[in-house]
Amino acid sequence: MIEGVHFTPSYFSYRDIGYKALAAALSDIAAMGGKPLWYLLNLGLKSDNTIDDVNLLIEGMEELEDIYSVKLIGGDTFRSTVIILGITVGGESLNPVSRSGANTGDFLYLTGSIGGSKMGLYALKNGIESPVRRYHLRPEIRCEEGLYLNKNYHITSMLDVSDGLLIDSYHLSEESKIRLDIDYSKIPVCPECKDFAGEYSLNLTETVLTSGEEFELLFTSPDKIEEALAHLIGRVSEGEGVYIDGAKMQPRGYRHFSR
Repeated sequence: MIEGVHFTPSYFSYRDIGYKALAAALSDIAAMGGKPLWYLLNLGLKSDNTIDDVNLLIEGMEELEDIYSVKLIGGDTFRSTVIILGITVGGESLNPVSRSGANTGDFLYLTGSIGGSKMGLYALKNGIESPVRRYHLRPEIRCEEGLYLNKNYHITSMLDVSDGLLIDSYHLSEESKIRLDIDYSKIPVCPECKDFAGEYSLNLTETVLTSGEEFELLFTSPDKIEEALAHLIGRVSEGEGVYIDGAKMQPRGYRHFSR
């Protein structure tokens, strides 16, 4: 749904909405080490929406179509009291990666950097002109990275950081029935985040740990990966829960079904 958690038309253009709706769906394929091939779109429009609005939505999606060679093959349209985009992406993988395969002794990795999406949202809500806006409006989706990692390394578990690093780490821990130990100093933070947090008195640590809609890949592997696309941030051990610098953490981040 557009007028709710994921999008607010007051500071999202229709092109932004189209891009991000498809990006979120593509990221689920990336998180399984797969290649996206096609998508279906169920589009709910309000009575005052125009053909120009629809064209901009489609243009936003076409940005990602061009990057990932994924095509719209069908769907449906209907009238609604709010704007709704329901997207189903189809893809393929010879070796799909789940959340439940992490093993004791594995390394814990993260692609890219995080923190920018939540700070970008803060900038948008408060009318602040800042480069951090792009992290929320135009997140990078790691389809190519997921494919590469899955092909060249033994990836035992993987998910995307859609609800926040801390709570998504708990999802991985719970599904794999293991303990994750994270070194906070090794978490890659978006280049502009430290200065932005300082300027606007934001809690950098809390933002980094709970920033959702980052769409970076959090994954485990027994392999020592020494490539720029993978940042080593922790280890897997026996037990349960998520520990940061030795302290057990309570899951915090976006919860889809909480009030």
